[in-house]
Amino acid sequence: MKTLLNLLDDIKTSLNSTNHRQILRLQGDLAWCYQQAESIIALLNESYFWCGTSPTTINAVPYKKILGQETSLLIINAHQHFDGNQFAASEGTVRGGGLIILLSPISIPASDHFYHYINEQLSRYDFITIQQDLPLPCIANSNDLTKTVHHLNLAQQSLAIEAIIKTVSGHRRRPLVLTANRGRGKSAALGIAAAQLLNSGVNSIIVCAPSKQASFTLFKHVNLLLQPEQAKPFSYNNDKQSIQFIAADALLSEKTKCDLLIIDEAAALPVPTLESLVRHYSRVVFSSTLHGYEGSGRGFALRFQKKLSEIAPQWRKFHLDTPIRWNDNDPVEHFTLNQLCLTNSPFEIPLYIPEQKIEFKRIDHQQLTSNTELLHEVFSLLVMAHYQTKPSDLEKLLNDPSLSSFVITQKQRVLGVALINTEGNIEEQLCTDIWNGIRRIPGNLIAQSLTFHSAFKLAGTHKFARVQRIAIHPSLHNQGLGKQFMHYLINWAQQQQFDHICASFGATADLLCFWQQLSFQSLRIGLSKDASSGTHSIIVNQSLSQRGQELQQKITQQFQQQLPIQLSRQLQQMDSKVVACLLTERQKQVSDTSNLTSYIDGNLGYEFIEYELVDLMLNSDLSCLTQQQQIITIQKILQNNSWADICKQHNLTGKSQAHRYLKDTIKQLILYKEEINEIR
Repeated sequence: MKTLLNLLDDIKTSLNSTNHRQILRLQGDLAWCYQQAESIIALLNESYFWCGTSPTTINAVPYKKILGQETSLLIINAHQHFDGNQFAASEGTVRGGGLIILLSPISIPASDHFYHYINEQLSRYDFITIQQDLPLPCIANSNDLTKTVHHLNLAQQSLAIEAIIKTVSGHRRRPLVLTANRGRGKSAALGIAAAQLLNSGVNSIIVCAPSKQASFTLFKHVNLLLQPEQAKPFSYNNDKQSIQFIAADALLSEKTKCDLLIIDEAAALPVPTLESLVRHYSRVVFSSTLHGYEGSGRGFALRFQKKLSEIAPQWRKFHLDTPIRWNDNDPVEHFTLNQLCLTNSPFEIPLYIPEQKIEFKRIDHQQLTSNTELLHEVFSLLVMAHYQTKPSDLEKLLNDPSLSSFVITQKQRVLGVALINTEGNIEEQLCTDIWNGIRRIPGNLIAQSLTFHSAFKLAGTHKFARVQRIAIHPSLHNQGLGKQFMHYLINWAQQQQFDHICASFGATADLLCFWQQLSFQSLRIGLSKDASSGTHSIIVNQSLSQRGQELQQKITQQFQQQLPIQLSRQLQQMDSKVVACLLTERQKQVSDTSNLTSYIDGNLGYEFIEYELVDLMLNSDLSCLTQQQQIITIQKILQNNSWADICKQHNLTGKSQAHRYLKDTIKQLILYKEEINEIR
């Protein structure tokens, strides 16, 4: 009879011949799974990581703490719940020939559609399952397999290293974008290239990443190649040369000089941050994982690379596709990327013909789990639309009862997808507790914010349809499909008797303009920047009922009263283009311009007429000004930026030139107001 040791020997022999990874599922009650896992650990007698709840004899480790490390044995406790983020992150630490032990239940609750989907997908692969009370499985005869010595295929990585070095030795303003999936040696290439550059005489290299830990592998390879006595976890220094980690916000503030800036995992940094850095530094390498546990780099590719083409048209690209940590066609990688839907859509780009009929429909969990082609098409659109889309979003899509999914199709091809969260309808006492700051409830982002932050005690009793995500295929943008989709969703929400349809997003001028064109009103703006988007989050809303309209009017009035004060304080650094959009929502009143003529003529100083200038800006149509005029007047008058900052940002020679520019702009604005008043 085959023993567990025999089975493990057969598995390891098979893996040694292919340099692939394997999943071994233990299916049974939790105590049995623990017993079997501990037996496997003892029999293999090698170092391991255990992620998830563990027996008292085992030290579990959070998956985020093992990133950048390698192992040949990984145990994941998925008995109660399959954590997609945990699996996708931790499996990448397993080297070729390694084994993943997955603790699984015999039966999965009917309500867990996501785990049923995962269970079905796992069964499509040649993964191995040991089931409680059943004989051990048989696999290929180990006698037919021979141990193979696998040589690392480093040819492509060598080319990547050359491309990184050329960023320093070649022409300025030709940044490199290095992309790869996990296990391709991308971070190692960055570290090796950095070490070689220092050996060739380069003095200063700065490494920037979403966190220090994200640059661990890069610095590991730097320190392997340079003098060990100078080695530190996240820096290398000798008398004249250095490689140091600097966080993005500190780098933007200090503008530290360097010969090369390396930005690792760039997709996880806000696009405005990347844009500012590439404008300032002339030699930059951007590195990004295209698909992985951190979320998809597809959004990075779509949005940032478009900006990069405007700033540095001669930027270069290098993609690593040959795996180093394991062999090609690894089944575990294939499962993670494809069944957790982290890859690009395998389908052709949809064709949209405006003259032909389009259809809108709501799709439920059952339709998605029973039609994997539809699921992949829908989720791939979400991946392309937002760079932080993770496996946990797939779980919410399939499991969350408060989430409604919609698609827009033509000839049965998906052109767009939208997700709507049901929020609010909270009983009054709980709203009072939220208002008092003593309770928080999950899944009620906007209902709760308006109750607590905006201090409208009963806002949470209203029923909100929050547009969590709306995504049109990138090839079909600017054809009106998004607006058509939103009109359908507004009608649906009205038929479902919601009081409001709303959205919360990182405020950019383009996005805010989209919602304003659909008659949404701004209700609240976050006072600090979101760490992931680098923008201020904003809540926009359209009321759908009488009581909804009354509440919206009250919150809008409060927001418009607070905005001028916030702009000069907490929102001083907010994008002035967003401010210009917000100003279009204000009801304009007659403003007194009598003292402004004296300011323009030089008879009154700026400090004496600030109130009149603010009043003019709040009650004027700024569309008569150029974009630069709008930006400078908003930054100085409404956001109270210093004259020095205004001069530095807009390349003005000094305070005198800035004063003249501002006076000319104010004069133009007053003349335009007078012309409009005469027409009326």
